[in-house]
Amino acid sequence: MPRLHAGHRALLRLVCKPAACMDEGELGVQASSVLSGLLSKLGATPVDESKVFHADAEDDPDDEFFSQRKH
Repeated sequence: MPRLHAGHRALLRLVCKPAACMDEGELGVQASSVLSGLLSKLGATPVDESKVFHADAEDDPDDEFFSQRKH
């Protein structure tokens, strides 16, 4: 998730504990719901990721300045 920055640190820390419990098979229903909500806030679920705008390489306005075209 390359769009995350230092401002997301606290939220990422909250994700770590229930994610570790899930890896150990010890994640209850309530903790699962909390983890799902946190991941959603980070845009880390497939549904939420589709809502985040990802510019296509073709749409990059800087391409004209950095292209390797020979004239």
